[in-house]
Amino acid sequence: MTTHPVSSQTVTITEGPTIPSQAPEFVDGDAFTSAILNSTNFYRGEHSAPDVRWNETLEAFASDYVGSTADCEFRHSGGPYGENLAIGCSDATSCVEAWGNERGSYDFGYPQFTEETGHFTQLVWNDTTDVGVSTT
Repeated sequence: MTTHPVSSQTVTITEGPTIPSQAPEFVDGDAFTSAILNSTNFYRGEHSAPDVRWNETLEAFASDYVGSTADCEFRHSGGPYGENLAIGCSDATSCVEAWGNERGSYDFGYPQFTEETGHFTQLVWNDTTDVGVSTT
């Protein structure tokens, strides 16, 4: 994997299910990366947003943050990047699908941020160029 300079970035922090999953996406790092990129770029393509690429700097940030949450409190890091969090997904793709499915509640006629659709807008934000993900 190559680190690319980023002009706009997203870090997605995905926590695995409460019962450890044996889904390939959670066991094999390359399968995890591919599942995240493929499913993310699927939704982005449906909304005319360019594909994102993997960014090792963002992955390291996500990994450091996930490693620092020993108290298991599910909250955003407050860091410099946009974030989507997920917990209890059966595989990596289902986490992205949960965020993408928020589009059913998004008002395309009056586009604005809402708590109900914030994951979706983060997922397809047009200026986002890179993604980095970690899991526990």
